[in-house]
Amino acid sequence: MKAIAIHDLGDRLISDLREDYPGTMATGAVTAEPLRDRFAEFGAQAFRAGVRLEDAMSAAIAALQDLFDRTGGQGGDPATSLAAGTALAALSTTYHAEEACAEGKDGSGPDAPLPWLAALHRINRSATADLNLSDRLETAVRVLADTTSADACGIMLYDETTEMLALRAAVGLNPIAVGALTLSPGTGITGCAAAERRVIAAPEARTHPAYAPIPATGEDVYASQISVPMVLRRGSDPEVLVGVINLFTLHRREFSEDEISFLQTVAGELAIGIENARLYSRTDAKLQRKIVELGTMQRVSHTMASTLDLEDVLRLIAEQAVALFNVEAAAIFRVPSRSHEMSDLPTIDYRVGVNRDVVDEKGRDKVIREVMRTGAARAVDMDYVDGSGRLFCLPLRSAREPFGALCLRMAPGTELPEDELGLLQAFSDAATVAIENATLYEETRRGLEVASALLQEMHHRVRNNLQTVAALLSIQLRHHESAPWASHLREAISRVQAIASVHDLLSDEQRLGGTTVDVIARHAADEAFASLTPPGLSVSFDIPPSDVRVPSKQATILALLINELVANAVKHGFAGRDHGTISIRARKEQGQAVIEIGNDGRAIPEDFDPSGSHGLGMRIIQRLVTADLHGDFRIGPGEVGSIAVLRFPIAPETRAESPNGLAKVV
Repeated sequence: MKAIAIHDLGDRLISDLREDYPGTMATGAVTAEPLRDRFAEFGAQAFRAGVRLEDAMSAAIAALQDLFDRTGGQGGDPATSLAAGTALAALSTTYHAEEACAEGKDGSGPDAPLPWLAALHRINRSATADLNLSDRLETAVRVLADTTSADACGIMLYDETTEMLALRAAVGLNPIAVGALTLSPGTGITGCAAAERRVIAAPEARTHPAYAPIPATGEDVYASQISVPMVLRRGSDPEVLVGVINLFTLHRREFSEDEISFLQTVAGELAIGIENARLYSRTDAKLQRKIVELGTMQRVSHTMASTLDLEDVLRLIAEQAVALFNVEAAAIFRVPSRSHEMSDLPTIDYRVGVNRDVVDEKGRDKVIREVMRTGAARAVDMDYVDGSGRLFCLPLRSAREPFGALCLRMAPGTELPEDELGLLQAFSDAATVAIENATLYEETRRGLEVASALLQEMHHRVRNNLQTVAALLSIQLRHHESAPWASHLREAISRVQAIASVHDLLSDEQRLGGTTVDVIARHAADEAFASLTPPGLSVSFDIPPSDVRVPSKQATILALLINELVANAVKHGFAGRDHGTISIRARKEQGQAVIEIGNDGRAIPEDFDPSGSHGLGMRIIQRLVTADLHGDFRIGPGEVGSIAVLRFPIAPETRAESPNGLAKVV
């Protein structure tokens, strides 16, 4: 039954939170106060349903996780932690309050526990709502006076530096004394409670042995006083005094053991809260400074990553180091040889700040080489011709090899604290990554330039060799024009020249990776026309511009196909004619290239099957389209003459970086 109850209650809590915080929002929108009230109600419901506190807390944590998953919160950020901690504390408090009420305590009268739990809840709420110490103490004195039915309440805090107690908050006492009154431990009832770390209850305060009047507070009008020290344990250290809580009544009153236990509980809670607030106030300025430094570090990393030019990267590293760490100067040293021999003298690649000549240059270089060799930072005092200074050297060392060292010149005797050293190391790591990226980029560019030059040279040599073969075949053809095999030789020359033409086209650096179909078609058609057109026949070509681009391998095959189809049109379609027109058009359809090559000559028979043809040209076309381009080919009569259609998937392009820094296809 309890499992069903907690399941239902947990689902209801998640549903309520989704209504309270709909949609996606910044974490800061999940504030502590409304979340605390919702979880306080959930704690009361859980107890009434007979659910154990542990099970209720588990369901609450699950609901919080759902909330922060939806709102983009992270468990470690301050806003989320504050909201979650407040909510869970409220759940526990109301659960225990319901538990105490169920045990038969109606909460009436000054000695009943239920108002005390409510008081603790209010004090804890003020502790988790913010870290402002003054507001927290003001809340505590008001709540304690109301809960215990005291006529006055004051809280004095102990300052370890001055070893004095100071009145920081009060109700029912002279307000002028708040912030002005100080008291030594051991003086008066309050001082004795502080010095002895024990509760002192004085029903008749004026007759107590430790009583000492303090007219400035106005406490001399009160008959009874109880002083409760606030102490804190820090690990194994003795108890540390935080302050003293004082309660006063106009009429004589003896505080019960339960009331004293309650006040001691409050004192313990307040001691923890005050210590946290003090730590926060001490570290707040430092934290803000670190936030600024980390923000600057983020901008520095972004700036250094904004360029891949090595000279610019080195300049930015030196400039940002001076700005971030407020040093006199910064310089980047490198060993000039690629082998990074430590015997070589380091040289300055970039410097920012006023140049000062060092007295012992060899000693400085030895330190820098040692830093580069060991990969450990070093700080040394250095004598300059115009005075002394401190040199801090950090290694710039990637996973591949040491690059150099970043040296910062500081004022004499400067010692960097641990957090500054951490920030400096983070800066060094970011600088090393930026240098590594720029170095790899430069090496890649140089390698690509070499590869590009070799590829161009290869295309030139292939083209020259093909043209030599075509020239030799042409010489043989001129000596045997009337031979029965002359037409076959002429077609072979045309094929070789078509391939040579495409290689000439692709040897252009801008077209190393391929080109558009219309450019290929014009070159192939021109070569076919020059080699195959008989005297008395003129051929016009209609080749509109095309945006269909094919890589270099497909470009060569396509040139051969166009050559064969042009040769087929000249040989068969335009036989016996003095003029003909050939059109070559290309388009893209669903990632495939579709190329239509038509002519206005004699139409090819409708039942013509290219796969069954015995002609060499058709067999070449069929083979190239199916085996090399992985496409299909059909040819038949068109509206005028014949039309051939090539369809094949365009091969993926491989992109690289060209020598000028632009992307190109290879």
